[in-house]
Amino acid sequence: MYRMIIVDDLPIIVEGLMDLFSRDERLTLFPAYSAYEALEVLKREKIDIVLSDIKMPGMEGIELLHEVRKYWPACKVIFLTSYDDFQYAKNAISGGGFDYLLKTETSGAIQAAVTKAIAKLESDYEEKKRLHQAQMAKKQAIPLLQQQYLYGLINRESSPSPEKLSEQLQHMDIPLSGDIPIMLLVGRIDSWADKADASDRKLMLYAVQNIADEYLRPGTKLVSSVYEELNPFWLLQPQEEQQVTGEAHTNGEAWPYAFTFCFAMLESIQRACRDILKLPISFVMSEVPLPWNQLADKFDAMRTILLGEPGAGTELRLTDDMFGNAGGTGDSEKSRLLGSKRKKIDLLRHYLENGTEAEFNQLYMEIMDTGGETYSGFMRLEMYHSLVSVFLSYFNLHPAASAVLAQIDKNRLTHVETSVTWGEMEQYFAMLARLIFAYRAEMPVQSEHDVVSWMNDYIRKHLADDLSLTHLAEQAHLHPVYLSRLYKQVTGVSLTDMINRCRLEKAKELLKASPYKIYEIAGMIGYDSRLSFIRFFKTQMSMTPQEYRDL
Repeated sequence: MYRMIIVDDLPIIVEGLMDLFSRDERLTLFPAYSAYEALEVLKREKIDIVLSDIKMPGMEGIELLHEVRKYWPACKVIFLTSYDDFQYAKNAISGGGFDYLLKTETSGAIQAAVTKAIAKLESDYEEKKRLHQAQMAKKQAIPLLQQQYLYGLINRESSPSPEKLSEQLQHMDIPLSGDIPIMLLVGRIDSWADKADASDRKLMLYAVQNIADEYLRPGTKLVSSVYEELNPFWLLQPQEEQQVTGEAHTNGEAWPYAFTFCFAMLESIQRACRDILKLPISFVMSEVPLPWNQLADKFDAMRTILLGEPGAGTELRLTDDMFGNAGGTGDSEKSRLLGSKRKKIDLLRHYLENGTEAEFNQLYMEIMDTGGETYSGFMRLEMYHSLVSVFLSYFNLHPAASAVLAQIDKNRLTHVETSVTWGEMEQYFAMLARLIFAYRAEMPVQSEHDVVSWMNDYIRKHLADDLSLTHLAEQAHLHPVYLSRLYKQVTGVSLTDMINRCRLEKAKELLKASPYKIYEIAGMIGYDSRLSFIRFFKTQMSMTPQEYRDL
């Protein structure tokens, strides 16, 4: 509903226009017999449209226009004028008025001008809505983009020039400078205890990052990200007021202060994580600032420190300087080899999800055949948990498939001994994969059709609600990409087409068999705007909803 005020010093004109628009269900009307009365209404009501005489005693329409702009900048002002005022009205339009009409115009022309103003209000609303949605989407996407960008830096997927680096950091809203060095802080969750669910672990990891950020931010600028899905790392620089320029970057007082501050705070971070989250966490920190182009090598070396023998303990606070070259050439080479395996595991996840057993088996053998027996305890555990994440993600997407766990020791997915051998790992996950592929071979058609049937029923019952792909996937406990592909594969139509079809069917039913107004029907099938619903209906039916109702 839109609020319109009708202003004229002649009561007969006000009353005539009130009568003309009284049957328009889109409008709530307010009469005013002077610009001053109109101003009082403007002060207490949000007004969308003003239909006003341009020449009135006391305060004229042009002055009223300026007052309208103060209170309701988006309000559309339509002036009524005589022939003598024609040029005056044109000047008013250039000053911010929406439209002008001669008083000799027909009732239909006046109604058309108001309809035009309503259409403009709705299009303005849609534009603001699109802008807001775009801003929200960007805001929601920024953390993910930051994660992906930083992950690419530590894994050598990108090596931008200093100029490009600064530009990219700014674009990603990362509060670091690309033309001065950084310090690196790498964390490791020592034990997840009973927190086996992947979504629970991600929430806990998010909490760990927030706790660390709260303690470290007073002394540094920083950004945090994640490696191997469930371990955090941070990039840090001194605060602006502490930074020095030129050759003093690495030798000035700002860097020693920043390191001392951060390293001292690690104990408090560990205590908070232990007391609040029940999570033990270890850290290793670079003692000397390093150039950006050395980040990936330093990250590999510091990871090697954290992935040392299990006997080193938990809740460690280490620096790279304690270990000289951070583990030596052999350990660094193992760490790089392990990094290569981790990238292949991402592809392994893809093969499992898509049911391509031959490709899965071939890649799995490549991963497990290369030098794993020589890995130290924590390196083996890291590999073990990387493989666990592949299968837990699959069971999260396909809960029914977890029935295969009855045929295998499911406790090994959540608890593992530090003494586990590479051969035991290989056998366990190979067996689990065989069981899953066998299950898929027996159950695919029924399972897929069950999902589609459930989805169709959910859509029909929730036409007024959020039917975005992300929301539907959450309801079905499936990945959005997988759900979209599955639905199209089984039905031959896209989810979007199905949703539009259901909304159209319901709209046609309501138009023919209910007394609901057009805007009410729009809301009942998921449209916030009456205009958007009309456009959708006309695109589908080549006629407006009212024309369809009148058939």
